[in-house]
Amino acid sequence: MKFAGDNQWVAPYGVATFVGTVGQDYSQFYAVAALIPEWEFNVQLTHYYDDPRISSDSYTAWSVYAKRRLWQNEAETSGYAVLGGLGLIPQHLDKGEVTTDFHSWWVMGVATYPFANNTIFLDLLPGVTANFDHKQSAKTAWGFTYSSRVAIYKIIPKSAIVGEIFGTAGKAFSPTSYRAGVRWESPKWIVAATYSNAFDGSYGAGLEIGLMFFTEPLFGKNRKKGNQ
Repeated sequence: MKFAGDNQWVAPYGVATFVGTVGQDYSQFYAVAALIPEWEFNVQLTHYYDDPRISSDSYTAWSVYAKRRLWQNEAETSGYAVLGGLGLIPQHLDKGEVTTDFHSWWVMGVATYPFANNTIFLDLLPGVTANFDHKQSAKTAWGFTYSSRVAIYKIIPKSAIVGEIFGTAGKAFSPTSYRAGVRWESPKWIVAATYSNAFDGSYGAGLEIGLMFFTEPLFGKNRKKGNQ
């Protein structure tokens, strides 16, 4: 359910976001906090059902990253942002690859564009990643990450049909993959069901379901307004 793509939107100052997903290949939990205006800080845990290093047992990895909104229009339908952090990125991971601790660093740009009277949204996310222990070889591998996501509204009530293509080129390679699904949205809750796989069938997350929850502002100048 956690798409490889993202948009320019950042939660209002003081809001916390919690995300949980369950899939065929792994499960994820995210905690996101808008600790500073125009910023989000993310902590992610990904639990793989099989350890890709030994093809057995389970494996849990973590990632931390920040998102900074650079600009958006008054309607909050278009804009730009940048993300960066360290740790595992499941959507840009090749089969058998493991990146933990401080072995993987990445940065991405985000551009969001609306079309057809704000019923279609396109997100573009070019980025760069560096893995300092590629395939557990103690060698550094660089990669160019790419993601393109389209969300279409007004077909299913209160929902978006979402599709994306993503992957990594270079030595830190991951296969070009797709994800498609439906995302139901409300002011506080988002529920999604998706399917993902590589175009060559080599590796993918398969079926996933996920839930996202936004709190009221917990601190800062927005707290009183949010609690009225």
